[in-house]
Amino acid sequence: MADFDGLHQVRLSPGDEQDALALSRDVGWNQLAADWTHFIQEGLTIGLRDRSGRLVATSAALPYDGPFGFVSMVIVTPAMRRRGLASALVRICADDLRARGLVPVLDATEQGQPVYEKQGFVPQFRYDRWQRDGEGSMPALRPGPATDAQAIAHLDAQAFGAARPALLRAFLSRPDTIAISTADTGFALLRRGRRAWQAGPVVSTSEDGAIHLISQLPLGDAPLFIDVPQGWQKIGAWLAARGFAVQRRFARMAFERRAPFGAPDRLFATAGPEYG
Repeated sequence: MADFDGLHQVRLSPGDEQDALALSRDVGWNQLAADWTHFIQEGLTIGLRDRSGRLVATSAALPYDGPFGFVSMVIVTPAMRRRGLASALVRICADDLRARGLVPVLDATEQGQPVYEKQGFVPQFRYDRWQRDGEGSMPALRPGPATDAQAIAHLDAQAFGAARPALLRAFLSRPDTIAISTADTGFALLRRGRRAWQAGPVVSTSEDGAIHLISQLPLGDAPLFIDVPQGWQKIGAWLAARGFAVQRRFARMAFERRAPFGAPDRLFATAGPEYG
Protein backbone atom coordinates (compact mmCIF):
# COMPACT_ATOMS: atom_id res chain seq x y z
CA MET A 1 0.00 0.00 0.00
CA ALA A 2 1.48 3.35 -1.00
CA ASP A 3 2.01 6.00 1.64
CA PHE A 4 0.63 9.21 0.11
CA ASP A 5 0.52 10.99 3.47
CA GLY A 6 1.27 14.67 2.99
CA LEU A 7 1.28 14.36 -0.81
CA HIS A 8 -1.17 15.72 -3.36
CA GLN A 9 -1.70 13.90 -6.65
CA VAL A 10 -2.04 16.15 -9.70
CA ARG A 11 -2.13 15.80 -13.46
CA LEU A 12 0.73 17.81 -14.90
CA SER A 13 -0.23 20.42 -17.47
CA PRO A 14 1.54 22.94 -19.70
CA GLY A 15 3.56 25.18 -17.43
CA ASP A 16 4.73 22.32 -15.19
CA GLU A 17 7.70 21.42 -17.42
CA GLN A 18 10.29 23.25 -15.34
CA ASP A 19 9.19 21.56 -12.12
CA ALA A 20 9.33 18.18 -13.83
CA LEU A 21 12.71 18.98 -15.39
CA ALA A 22 14.10 19.91 -11.97
CA LEU A 23 13.03 16.50 -10.65
CA SER A 24 14.52 14.51 -13.54
CA ARG A 25 17.69 16.61 -13.36
CA ASP A 26 18.04 15.98 -9.62
CA VAL A 27 18.08 12.21 -10.17
CA GLY A 28 20.54 12.48 -13.08
CA TRP A 29 18.22 11.68 -15.97
CA ASN A 30 18.79 12.88 -19.52
CA GLN A 31 15.49 14.57 -20.45
CA LEU A 32 15.08 18.09 -21.76
CA ALA A 33 12.11 20.39 -21.18
CA ALA A 34 10.94 19.42 -24.68
CA ASP A 35 10.61 15.82 -23.56
CA TRP A 36 8.39 16.79 -20.64
CA THR A 37 6.31 18.94 -22.98
CA HIS A 38 5.70 15.88 -25.15
CA PHE A 39 4.61 13.72 -22.21
CA ILE A 40 2.29 16.40 -20.89
CA GLN A 41 0.72 17.14 -24.27
CA GLU A 42 0.48 13.62 -25.67
CA GLY A 43 -0.28 11.48 -22.63
CA LEU A 44 -1.28 11.33 -18.99
CA THR A 45 1.50 12.69 -16.76
CA ILE A 46 0.94 12.31 -13.03
CA GLY A 47 2.77 14.25 -10.32
CA LEU A 48 2.91 14.12 -6.55
CA ARG A 49 3.52 17.41 -4.75
CA ASP A 50 4.44 17.78 -1.11
CA ARG A 51 2.91 20.28 1.31
CA SER A 52 5.21 23.01 0.02
CA GLY A 53 4.08 22.40 -3.56
CA ARG A 54 7.39 20.84 -4.64
CA LEU A 55 7.10 18.07 -7.20
CA VAL A 56 8.56 14.92 -5.61
CA ALA A 57 7.39 12.12 -7.95
CA THR A 58 6.10 11.59 -11.47
CA SER A 59 4.94 8.94 -13.93
CA ALA A 60 3.59 9.08 -17.46
CA ALA A 61 1.31 7.02 -19.68
CA LEU A 62 2.02 7.60 -23.35
CA PRO A 63 -0.53 6.02 -25.71
CA TYR A 64 0.65 4.94 -29.13
CA ASP A 65 -1.37 4.16 -32.24
CA GLY A 66 -1.37 0.40 -32.09
CA PRO A 67 -1.77 -2.40 -29.58
CA PHE A 68 0.19 -0.82 -26.72
CA GLY A 69 1.21 2.32 -24.88
CA PHE A 70 4.22 3.19 -22.79
CA VAL A 71 4.61 3.72 -19.03
CA SER A 72 7.62 5.86 -18.23
CA MET A 73 9.15 8.78 -16.34
CA VAL A 74 8.62 6.94 -13.04
CA ILE A 75 10.71 9.17 -10.77
CA VAL A 76 10.63 9.48 -6.99
CA THR A 77 12.93 11.89 -5.22
CA PRO A 78 15.31 9.98 -2.87
CA ALA A 79 13.75 11.37 0.31
CA MET A 80 10.36 9.91 -0.69
CA ARG A 81 11.46 6.40 -1.67
CA ARG A 82 10.47 3.16 0.09
CA ARG A 83 6.89 4.34 0.46
CA GLY A 84 5.47 2.37 -2.45
CA LEU A 85 5.02 5.51 -4.53
CA ALA A 86 6.68 4.22 -7.71
CA SER A 87 4.58 1.05 -7.78
CA ALA A 88 1.41 3.07 -7.20
CA LEU A 89 2.27 5.52 -9.97
CA VAL A 90 3.00 2.69 -12.40
CA ARG A 91 -0.36 1.16 -11.54
CA ILE A 92 -2.17 4.43 -12.23
CA CYS A 93 -0.56 4.75 -15.66
CA ALA A 94 -1.02 1.08 -16.55
CA ASP A 95 -4.71 1.35 -15.63
CA ASP A 96 -5.05 4.42 -17.86
CA LEU A 97 -3.57 2.58 -20.83
CA ARG A 98 -5.71 -0.51 -20.25
CA ALA A 99 -8.79 1.72 -20.11
CA ARG A 100 -7.84 2.90 -23.61
CA GLY A 101 -7.65 -0.72 -24.81
CA LEU A 102 -3.83 -0.71 -24.90
CA VAL A 103 -1.33 -3.16 -23.42
CA PRO A 104 0.92 -1.32 -20.92
CA VAL A 105 4.62 -1.62 -21.81
CA LEU A 106 7.67 -0.27 -19.97
CA ASP A 107 11.45 -0.53 -19.90
CA ALA A 108 12.73 -1.71 -16.53
CA THR A 109 16.17 -1.54 -14.98
CA GLU A 110 17.56 -4.75 -13.50
CA GLN A 111 16.59 -3.46 -10.06
CA GLY A 112 13.08 -2.52 -11.17
CA GLN A 113 12.24 -5.72 -13.04
CA PRO A 114 11.25 -7.81 -9.98
CA VAL A 115 8.95 -4.99 -8.80
CA TYR A 116 7.16 -4.82 -12.13
CA GLU A 117 6.91 -8.61 -12.40
CA LYS A 118 4.82 -8.54 -9.21
CA GLN A 119 2.41 -6.21 -11.05
CA GLY A 120 1.99 -8.61 -13.96
CA PHE A 121 4.65 -7.31 -16.37
CA VAL A 122 6.57 -9.95 -18.35
CA PRO A 123 10.00 -9.52 -20.02
CA GLN A 124 9.91 -9.48 -23.83
CA PHE A 125 13.55 -8.73 -24.64
CA ARG A 126 16.57 -7.03 -23.08
CA TYR A 127 18.84 -4.27 -24.24
CA ASP A 128 22.07 -2.63 -23.17
CA ARG A 129 22.75 1.05 -22.74
CA TRP A 130 26.11 1.72 -24.34
CA GLN A 131 27.72 4.94 -23.13
CA ARG A 132 30.69 6.92 -24.31
CA ASP A 133 32.10 9.36 -21.79
CA GLY A 134 33.46 12.37 -23.62
CA GLU A 135 34.75 15.78 -22.72
CA GLY A 136 34.52 17.18 -26.21
CA SER A 137 31.55 18.40 -28.14
CA MET A 138 29.57 17.42 -31.15
CA PRO A 139 30.79 18.77 -34.47
CA ALA A 140 28.89 21.76 -35.80
CA LEU A 141 25.64 20.21 -36.90
CA ARG A 142 24.38 20.93 -40.36
CA PRO A 143 21.03 19.79 -41.63
CA GLY A 144 21.35 16.27 -42.96
CA PRO A 145 19.99 15.10 -46.28
CA ALA A 146 16.30 15.76 -46.68
CA THR A 147 14.39 13.14 -44.76
CA ASP A 148 10.86 11.94 -45.35
CA ALA A 149 9.21 12.10 -41.91
CA GLN A 150 6.33 9.96 -43.12
CA ALA A 151 8.66 7.25 -44.41
CA ILE A 152 10.62 7.29 -41.14
CA ALA A 153 7.39 6.99 -39.14
CA HIS A 154 6.31 4.04 -41.29
CA LEU A 155 9.62 2.20 -40.83
CA ASP A 156 9.58 2.93 -37.10
CA ALA A 157 6.04 1.58 -36.71
CA GLN A 158 6.96 -1.65 -38.47
CA ALA A 159 9.96 -2.29 -36.22
CA PHE A 160 8.55 -0.90 -32.96
CA GLY A 161 5.10 -2.38 -33.30
CA ALA A 162 3.04 0.80 -32.91
CA ALA A 163 2.85 4.11 -34.74
CA ARG A 164 4.20 7.21 -32.96
CA PRO A 165 4.31 9.92 -35.64
CA ALA A 166 3.81 12.74 -33.11
CA LEU A 167 6.95 11.69 -31.25
CA LEU A 168 9.04 11.43 -34.40
CA ARG A 169 7.78 14.79 -35.63
CA ALA A 170 8.75 16.27 -32.26
CA PHE A 171 12.24 14.79 -32.54
CA LEU A 172 12.70 15.96 -36.12
CA SER A 173 11.48 19.46 -35.32
CA ARG A 174 14.27 20.03 -32.82
CA PRO A 175 17.02 22.12 -34.43
CA ASP A 176 19.84 19.82 -33.31
CA THR A 177 18.31 16.47 -34.32
CA ILE A 178 20.05 14.63 -37.13
CA ALA A 179 18.25 11.97 -39.19
CA ILE A 180 19.99 9.59 -41.59
CA SER A 181 17.78 7.47 -43.82
CA THR A 182 18.36 5.01 -46.63
CA ALA A 183 15.49 5.00 -49.11
CA ASP A 184 12.76 2.76 -47.75
CA THR A 185 14.94 0.39 -45.72
CA GLY A 186 16.10 2.15 -42.56
CA PHE A 187 16.95 5.25 -40.58
CA ALA A 188 18.90 6.46 -37.56
CA LEU A 189 18.26 9.49 -35.35
CA LEU A 190 20.59 11.48 -33.11
CA ARG A 191 19.21 14.03 -30.66
CA ARG A 192 20.48 16.17 -27.82
CA GLY A 193 19.84 15.24 -24.18
CA ARG A 194 20.59 17.11 -20.99
CA ARG A 195 23.58 14.94 -19.98
CA ALA A 196 24.42 13.19 -23.23
CA TRP A 197 23.39 12.88 -26.83
CA GLN A 198 21.09 9.96 -27.64
CA ALA A 199 21.34 7.89 -30.79
CA GLY A 200 18.18 6.00 -31.72
CA PRO A 201 15.89 4.72 -32.88
CA VAL A 202 17.92 2.81 -35.46
CA VAL A 203 15.91 0.66 -37.86
CA SER A 204 17.38 -1.39 -40.69
CA THR A 205 16.99 -4.62 -42.61
CA SER A 206 20.33 -5.99 -41.35
CA GLU A 207 22.90 -5.50 -38.63
CA ASP A 208 25.50 -4.40 -41.17
CA GLY A 209 23.02 -1.87 -42.50
CA ALA A 210 22.43 -0.57 -38.97
CA ILE A 211 26.16 -0.14 -38.41
CA HIS A 212 26.37 1.81 -41.66
CA LEU A 213 23.57 4.12 -40.52
CA ILE A 214 25.14 4.69 -37.10
CA SER A 215 28.50 5.38 -38.70
CA GLN A 216 26.91 8.17 -40.76
CA LEU A 217 25.77 10.05 -37.64
CA PRO A 218 28.07 12.90 -36.56
CA LEU A 219 29.02 11.26 -33.25
CA GLY A 220 31.76 13.75 -32.34
CA ASP A 221 33.47 13.51 -28.94
CA ALA A 222 30.60 14.44 -26.62
CA PRO A 223 28.97 12.05 -24.10
CA LEU A 224 26.58 9.77 -25.96
CA PHE A 225 24.07 6.99 -25.23
CA ILE A 226 22.78 4.30 -27.56
CA ASP A 227 20.41 1.54 -26.38
CA VAL A 228 21.01 -1.68 -28.32
CA PRO A 229 18.95 -4.88 -27.98
CA GLN A 230 21.06 -7.78 -26.76
CA GLY A 231 22.12 -10.17 -29.50
CA TRP A 232 23.45 -7.58 -31.91
CA GLN A 233 27.07 -8.57 -31.30
CA LYS A 234 28.53 -6.80 -34.34
CA ILE A 235 27.10 -3.49 -33.16
CA GLY A 236 28.46 -4.11 -29.66
CA ALA A 237 31.93 -4.81 -31.03
CA TRP A 238 31.74 -1.73 -33.27
CA LEU A 239 30.78 0.47 -30.32
CA ALA A 240 33.39 -1.03 -27.99
CA ALA A 241 36.11 -0.35 -30.56
CA ARG A 242 35.08 3.33 -30.46
CA GLY A 243 35.24 3.77 -26.71
CA PHE A 244 31.70 2.80 -25.71
CA ALA A 245 30.97 0.55 -22.74
CA VAL A 246 27.77 -0.95 -21.33
CA GLN A 247 26.50 1.34 -18.57
CA ARG A 248 23.36 -0.55 -17.57
CA ARG A 249 20.82 -3.05 -18.81
CA PHE A 250 17.07 -2.80 -19.34
CA ALA A 251 14.23 -5.23 -19.98
CA ARG A 252 11.33 -4.36 -22.28
CA MET A 253 8.30 -5.61 -20.34
CA ALA A 254 4.63 -5.85 -21.26
CA PHE A 255 1.60 -6.51 -19.08
CA GLU A 256 0.79 -10.23 -19.31
CA ARG A 257 2.39 -10.59 -22.75
CA ARG A 258 5.74 -12.21 -23.50
CA ALA A 259 5.78 -12.04 -27.31
CA PRO A 260 7.49 -8.85 -28.54
CA PHE A 261 5.57 -6.37 -30.63
CA GLY A 262 6.67 -5.29 -34.09
CA ALA A 263 9.71 -6.71 -35.86
CA PRO A 264 12.59 -7.09 -33.36
CA ASP A 265 14.86 -8.27 -36.18
CA ARG A 266 14.70 -4.72 -37.62
CA LEU A 267 15.14 -2.78 -34.38
CA PHE A 268 18.84 -2.10 -33.68
CA ALA A 269 18.55 0.76 -31.18
CA THR A 270 15.57 1.95 -29.19
CA ALA A 271 14.42 5.54 -28.62
CA GLY A 272 15.44 5.26 -24.96
CA PRO A 273 13.68 3.84 -21.89
CA GLU A 274 11.31 6.79 -21.68
CA TYR A 275 9.89 6.25 -25.18
CA GLY A 276 10.62 2.63 -26.04
